Amino acid sequence: MTGRTGRRSRRAEAASLVALVAKRDYVRTVRRRGFVFGTLLLPLSIAGFFFISSFASGELAPGGGGTDSGPRDFALLVANESDLTLAPSVLTPHVRLVERADGLARLGTGQADELYVVPDGYPTDATVLRFEATNSGFAIDALQRQAAQLRELGLLLQSALLATSDVPPETVARVMAPIGAISAQTTTGEPVGAGPSLGAFLLPFGFTMLFVLSIFITSGYLLQSVTEEKENRVVEIVLSSVPALPLMAGKIVGLGAAGLTQVIIWALSAVIAVPLLGDRLGDVSSVSLSPITLGLAMLYFALGYLAYGAMFSAVGALAPGSREAQQYAGVFGFAAVVPLIFAGVFLADPQSSLITALALIPFTTPATMLLVLTLTPEVPWLLVVASLVSLSVFTLVATVASARVFRATLLLYGVRPSVSQMISAVFARG
Repeated sequence: MTGRTGRRSRRAEAASLVALVAKRDYVRTVRRRGFVFGTLLLPLSIAGFFFISSFASGELAPGGGGTDSGPRDFALLVANESDLTLAPSVLTPHVRLVERADGLARLGTGQADELYVVPDGYPTDATVLRFEATNSGFAIDALQRQAAQLRELGLLLQSALLATSDVPPETVARVMAPIGAISAQTTTGEPVGAGPSLGAFLLPFGFTMLFVLSIFITSGYLLQSVTEEKENRVVEIVLSSVPALPLMAGKIVGLGAAGLTQVIIWALSAVIAVPLLGDRLGDVSSVSLSPITLGLAMLYFALGYLAYGAMFSAVGALAPGSREAQQYAGVFGFAAVVPLIFAGVFLADPQSSLITALALIPFTTPATMLLVLTLTPEVPWLLVVASLVSLSVFTLVATVASARVFRATLLLYGVRPSVSQMISAVFARG
């Protein structure tokens, strides 16, 4: 009974030390100016992009249309001075037939932006005259609106030209819209599911890049913390009251928590920004993630941080100085982006053996599974469990090994330990 009580007491003391070190490193990290600037950089960039885009499109400019302008941004005023009979249809819902004088009056009062005049000699003279209320220059919204207007105007004139050739109305409709819908199926008659859209690819790609970027930032703080304390010998004082394993585990947890704080702020910024920028992001705004996928993604984020934190702390312990530590850490940073190199394989065959191998290798597990979870229609639970076990075991082993390496190389200032020394340190006890 006494032995069990003693073990519990030692475990509770170790957990308390880990929490103390984690709190210390977390608070020190989040108070750094570089961390605050890096954390706020993405939200400020999104806000700046939104403001500049809105201002350029006229939504925030003085007298701009904004959301209150509504249908007038899509109105297509057409003054027909030719002998053709123009008849708006369901394919040209924005067409408004007016007289030239009436159209010019609407431009003058701001009720419309453009007026198109079909000349008297049309179709012999196919030059259509466009009157603009103001010189829009290179305004993005004006260019987009005018492109949509020209498409509808082309359909309107094509329909009128076909009607003069005594073509049946149903044929005219089919010529204007030759394909109603596409029904895809396999050679055996089974329906073909829709492939991943551009947004479905960009979302996990951005999510993975966010993870990799956060790892680089957090690893920099971790390497700096370990190497600085080792070089200025502060760690000798710390180790006099905190054992190597709780010290290293606390650093990994604290700096990992700082990285997760950064990621959560970035993720919330993205969640808020996507609906606001939906019309500028195409089909990205239509992509949604289930709560299970989001939960698993955060779990891989957390374990990925702990795993890479253990590796970077070991690098900091082994490197003679901070410069060498940054160079060594670059190797692990490259491993984090390896899954992105095979992005085409993820889109073509998410169940390939290559992806399975990448999911089970701890170095590439986080980024691989982030891509798999967001690109596959159903969660591959067998692969999820296997990858989580692999990553968890590696994280535990790497944390213990880094603590032992750190303890063994504590007094090696400016000296690279040999391979045999590192192996002896990893397998050492006590």
